[in-house]
Amino acid sequence: MGPTGTPTETPSGENVVLVGGGLGNAVLLSIGTTLRENGSKVLYFAGYKKPEDRYKIAEIEAGADCVVWCCDTAPGFTPSRPQDKAFVGNIVEAMLAYSACSLGDQPIKLNTADRLIVIGSDGMMNAVARARETTLKPHLKPGHHAIASINSPMQCMMKEICAQCLQPQIDPETGETSYVFSCFNQDQPLDRVDFR
Repeated sequence: MGPTGTPTETPSGENVVLVGGGLGNAVLLSIGTTLRENGSKVLYFAGYKKPEDRYKIAEIEAGADCVVWCCDTAPGFTPSRPQDKAFVGNIVEAMLAYSACSLGDQPIKLNTADRLIVIGSDGMMNAVARARETTLKPHLKPGHHAIASINSPMQCMMKEICAQCLQPQIDPETGETSYVFSCFNQDQPLDRVDFR
């Protein structure tokens, strides 16, 4: 039967920032496209380690009003659309550079984002989570929703049976720990994920 899970929320009429690292970009392709079909504006930070790691360029562009192509190593990327940007460095640095207008004009301002959806390695997602509380905080809209996609391993493939996918969450206000089955819903509040 497999896990039935819960689909990612793709609201209408919002400004949404997608933050993808490596293979996380494959998941964000359909999310970005659906968001745009539903009438939301999409700013997409697509991150890769090396220039040769980039894939599905046309599909990523179709799922975003503006793409910031990020590469950890030079020479990085050359955008093919006039509204897109390129940055050599990590995703958080790219978000800061975009916010400071160091990459040129901002087709969608980061501080208008109603929602962030972050999918990638645990290290990248943790870095974005920490930056939201420090360096990125002045550049983000207060009260925005921030989601991390937690793709935990599972054994049973039956949803909530084996607990292989059990994910701890820590309430940022009380410090209390609770647990969720991530096979039931891979999208978790970014501030509650225990990345350790």
